[in-house]
Amino acid sequence: MKILHVVSSTNPDDGGVIESIKLKQSIYKKLKIKCEILCLDDSSDKWLKDKRLPIVHCVGSRKIAINKYINLFFWLNKYIRNYDLVVCDGLWQFTNFAVWKTATKHNVKYQVIVHGMLDPWFNKYIFKYIKKLIFWQLIQHRVLRDANLVLFTSKEEKNLSKKSKFYPYNFKQGILSLPIDKSPYIFYKKKNSFINKFPKLKKKKIILYLGRINKKKGLDLLIKAFDTVIKHNNTKKEIHLVVAGPYEKKYYIKINNLIKDLKLDEYITFTGPLYDKLKWDAYNSCQIFCLPTHQENFGITIAESLSIGKPVITTNKTNIWKILNNYNAAFISNDDYRGLVKSLTRWNLLNRKEYNEMSKNSFQCFKENFYKDKVINDFKNILTN
Repeated sequence: MKILHVVSSTNPDDGGVIESIKLKQSIYKKLKIKCEILCLDDSSDKWLKDKRLPIVHCVGSRKIAINKYINLFFWLNKYIRNYDLVVCDGLWQFTNFAVWKTATKHNVKYQVIVHGMLDPWFNKYIFKYIKKLIFWQLIQHRVLRDANLVLFTSKEEKNLSKKSKFYPYNFKQGILSLPIDKSPYIFYKKKNSFINKFPKLKKKKIILYLGRINKKKGLDLLIKAFDTVIKHNNTKKEIHLVVAGPYEKKYYIKINNLIKDLKLDEYITFTGPLYDKLKWDAYNSCQIFCLPTHQENFGITIAESLSIGKPVITTNKTNIWKILNNYNAAFISNDDYRGLVKSLTRWNLLNRKEYNEMSKNSFQCFKENFYKDKVINDFKNILTN
């Protein structure tokens, strides 16, 4: 079987879409499925050197931006019949229109993965919502209607999407969780590289935030809650917040000003994006992982944290929060200041026995819900649908 994933970009800084495709490579390999990617990137883009990517076809051009859209249509019309299945990742993009038009023209089966882009949380941005309503009526609902299957990564995401107020809402739906590859819990037990790079973190109780630094992720709330907890509980010297990931400039400036106003400079470290072994050493070095998000479709970083037995602090706006809660693998709260203060305080008051028990629960949660061997049968069923 041969599959083509169609995405706007393979840039890892754009979020979880391309990361989800990378995660699926181990499943495809096990099922003897050949996977390729078609994107609007320029072939000279530096992130294309990532060894975790399969074959990537680039139709973008730095010289004339509009060429990429024309090239996309020409490429699909020429090659789409070479694939048994085309997977369109994400909504609200020109790639949706191109896949729909060419796949229906050549009678090629295609699926759409929503990636959380129908979450009603996004409707709060009125101007963008109006543009989406227009796009939905003209194109998007037709793309979903004619798809062989429209996929969500969790039951929670599927249920939330029905509340997005986009009509008509008539398409065939399915659920396919993301597979996390071999557990780094086995292979990355040493903390060396991360602590060596940031020696001031040695012997600290580290709270790790790893993800894009933007408004949606709620980092400003975490910093305010962190300030309250360390000052009221007299734990300034032992607790440290590590923030890792790419940032949006305006929000990053806002965050830095907040840190200065609260005089937290010496208690917070920004590392920039972390990849490969350095990323896993950061997970190993922390005591707890925190994702204070206002909206999260799946939370790959949460599953990665669980895979090495690290408990999580997150909000009930993460679509997998009920699973985490059932295993007592996380502290769950509303996505607000008070909720995060409560979660941080509960974590900080854990004794060693309680923490170790929560750590075991975290790994168990990962193994039974997100480990690739657990979801491989779901992939078989979905891909042959």
